[in-house]
Amino acid sequence: MKKILLAPVLAVCLLFSACSVGTPVANTTAPTESPAGYRAVTAVDHCVLEPDDRERLSDRDKEAYALLMEGMLTRADSVTLDTDTVTPDELLELLRESPYYFFLSGAEVRGNDVHFSYAYTPEKQSGILAFMDDEFLRIANHEAALEDNELDKILKIYLAVTHTMIYDHDRTDNKELGSPLFTYPGDEIYKALRDRKSLCYGFAYVLRFALLQRGIDCFCEYGLCTAHGDGHEWVKFLYDGEWFNCDPAWDRVSDNYAKLVHFGKTDREREVDTLIPTDFASYHTAGYADLSCTDDRFFIFRDMTRFSYVTGHRFFMADRDNKEYIFDTEAFSFID
Repeated sequence: MKKILLAPVLAVCLLFSACSVGTPVANTTAPTESPAGYRAVTAVDHCVLEPDDRERLSDRDKEAYALLMEGMLTRADSVTLDTDTVTPDELLELLRESPYYFFLSGAEVRGNDVHFSYAYTPEKQSGILAFMDDEFLRIANHEAALEDNELDKILKIYLAVTHTMIYDHDRTDNKELGSPLFTYPGDEIYKALRDRKSLCYGFAYVLRFALLQRGIDCFCEYGLCTAHGDGHEWVKFLYDGEWFNCDPAWDRVSDNYAKLVHFGKTDREREVDTLIPTDFASYHTAGYADLSCTDDRFFIFRDMTRFSYVTGHRFFMADRDNKEYIFDTEAFSFID
């Protein structure tokens, strides 16, 4: 029987080490600091965690989670966990949020042991894993450059998701707010990467995982869209010390361009969009202080129905009237 023990855990810890131009008036100044040196990632960190999970898990818990992930990806029969502040059941629950959890057909906790059964043959799982990793690297590293600042990274990854994925209008299932796919994606992320087509949660989960790979704190938020009577999922991301909403499904490509209409929205703007979020605190218990999105600096993007990357820190944008602009992320302003 193939079984993984916690003793050789130091190696596992390494998994965590990984045109004509107009000039609208900006309503904010540029960030006080623009860190540089954001190299492209060369390998997917399967164990990447959201900020609240990083906060609530001790180092030993993180090591145990890395071991649990390694066991699943290498098709161990069972994994023995030595946890600290959380239980093996809680770590297995966290694993359910992983894009790769659908590799399992079942998982059972017995004491400190987690026993796995698998949904695919070893060859099939290996092929899917390699494909998903390649796709996440493609998205996370889209137009990546060493001189990228924080906003460059976010916009480039947002562009990669919104420009290459389409909304699956043929599907009418799993839009109810109570659908487990709003919390546990199952194989939806794999399908979204494979078909480049999904519902809202596919867009959100792909964006979330890619942003986390490049060190951008973010999480998926979901709630009820009262205008349509369906559940809806989007992403909140941290930029320059402030939280912002973005909605890759609603900014998806049309007429060959992705949009920025729903990028960087405040919570008030989301309310105008008729979105009522769930109680985030009941699902995430630590690591976040004030989650309110009140900074309206991205309001200058509200009419931007086309955007693409140009060069350096510059992005091409065009508004609803087809007026064209160049936006400079270093200056955080449109330039002449």
